[in-house]
Amino acid sequence: MKIKRKETFFGIILAIIVVFSALYTNTRSEETYTSRVQLAYSDTLSHETQQQSKIITETIIGELKRGTFENVVNRLEILTEEKDGYVKTLSMTYHDQVWTGLMICKLPPTNVKSFAFGARAIIEANGTVTYININMEEVDTSQQSGEEYSTINLNLKEIKPENGVDIGASLTPVLSVLTTSFSWIAQGLIIGVPLCFASLGIVILVNRGIVPFWKNTLKKTKQACNA
Repeated sequence: MKIKRKETFFGIILAIIVVFSALYTNTRSEETYTSRVQLAYSDTLSHETQQQSKIITETIIGELKRGTFENVVNRLEILTEEKDGYVKTLSMTYHDQVWTGLMICKLPPTNVKSFAFGARAIIEANGTVTYININMEEVDTSQQSGEEYSTINLNLKEIKPENGVDIGASLTPVLSVLTTSFSWIAQGLIIGVPLCFASLGIVILVNRGIVPFWKNTLKKTKQACNA
């Protein structure tokens, strides 16, 4: 059976459409942590009333590159002041050439969302956020003598490079690019080739089976009506 160029072309187009549709569906259906947190914060703010409010307690654990600890702490202190909060506790320990510390920040409930995302951005710029936990508590503001503050616990620690890691670190970007490239090529061959053949089969089935059958049925129907 000879395959026409037109059928091959439409088979490739169909395969491309299927791939992009799958990627779009996965992107839409995949709920990222950021969207979940935004929904939680939005729900918290939308359900606040004059009598009740929700107080958030969030714990963030981050690993920092060695030498960035003091800069991160300083930027977090500035961010806390910008969001009308204050640092309740700051504990820092220097051991074995690295810093570790605990920072407890108090924020007004209305500023918790922006502060939390800002704090994570600062940590991510200098290392990695490894753990996040969020708890919400509903309180009766009519029984409170003063304003209730939400709490953000920041556990930070520097990661000490392993011995002899310099050469490996210099090759890491190159190895990462090569690994990603080979991964994409392998996925393209494993998924793309069978998908192209499957799409081509669908096009041939439609072009040589369904369409002629539909035309014959329509032709017979017209002849029957004319008769």
